[in-house]
Amino acid sequence: MEGFLGTVGSKLVDRWLTRIVLPGLLFVVAVALAATPGRHHVIDMTATTHWLDRLRATRYATPSGKAAALVLGLLAMSGPALFADWLSQWVTRLWRRPWARVSAPLRDVEERVRIQHGVYMALVWPRLWQLAPDAARQDVRAAWIGYSGAALRTAWALPYAVLGASLLWWPGPLIAVALAVSGWRAGQGSVRVLGETIEATVDTGLNGLAAALGVDLRHGRVRTAEGAEINELLNKGRTR
Repeated sequence: MEGFLGTVGSKLVDRWLTRIVLPGLLFVVAVALAATPGRHHVIDMTATTHWLDRLRATRYATPSGKAAALVLGLLAMSGPALFADWLSQWVTRLWRRPWARVSAPLRDVEERVRIQHGVYMALVWPRLWQLAPDAARQDVRAAWIGYSGAALRTAWALPYAVLGASLLWWPGPLIAVALAVSGWRAGQGSVRVLGETIEATVDTGLNGLAAALGVDLRHGRVRTAEGAEINELLNKGRTR
């Protein structure tokens, strides 16, 4: 269910801006602060500004140097950001592990739906999504963005930890710990919201899915017998 949600509802431009550009720029600023030679404080804006001005006036003063500076800046921004974005997918996978417990509300939703209606979420959710009204889709998208954003925040802990260790910049590990803890807590809160919106979509849309599949609702709702029929139709002879 999470894997399916991760492929829907994200506009490319918005995703690039919020998940790559803005976090990447913040990380570049941190790198510049940590790498400034001769700084007198852990955060020495004056020394950093003078150092960047010297680089611009000497090494990157020519047109080719400016082009090289632009390329280096883009790489410094996008490289760690793309890595953190990729790592966030592994964070959500780790959160799905029973010992992690972050994704427990989603597993609980799947279990309740299976017990109440006899259907498997892996089968019905893609079809429910197609039939869901726009308002329900927007609610699920918003909840998923919050959940995946928490995973991304957690993933950024690793680049900041590496930055602090490699340049002996002690704010790096502190930032890493803050990101990991806040991301974990945000994940716990956002996954509950995600579970509630998904369950609400199932509650309001399952009868419509049954009607679309031609399943007769003898009791006016999907019970386990009708759920088994829905599973059989959607499985199309495959094993679950």
